Amino acid sequence: MGFLPKVLAFCLGCTILLETSFALFAGIRGRKNLLTVVLAQIITNPAVVLLMLWCGMNLRWHHAMYELPIESAVVVVEWLLYKNFLRDLKRPFAFSLAANYFSYSFGIVLSYLGFMPNFYDV
Repeated sequence: MGFLPKVLAFCLGCTILLETSFALFAGIRGRKNLLTVVLAQIITNPAVVLLMLWCGMNLRWHHAMYELPIESAVVVVEWLLYKNFLRDLKRPFAFSLAANYFSYSFGIVLSYLGFMPNFYDV
């Protein structure tokens, strides 16, 4: 398996584990609700990883210039998914924002420790 499939699989796996754990911690229960969280990651994570890699390789901007819009779009997409499919969730935007902040922060730590590719130096 080449570099890209490994990176995509690793990032998706980490994100599913982290955001599903966060959902459980936030009180989300039930197979359908947890599956919604997993599907939201399957929809958004590969696109984010590909965009981050592309930006890291092709743009000579400070990484915050493309990370903020990309991550903001993810928060909005996941918020809309949670708003429409997690009916019992009282604050879907706050949940989307917090879950993404949690997994993004954890990803930075993993990258710093050398467990993930550094998207800034690709």
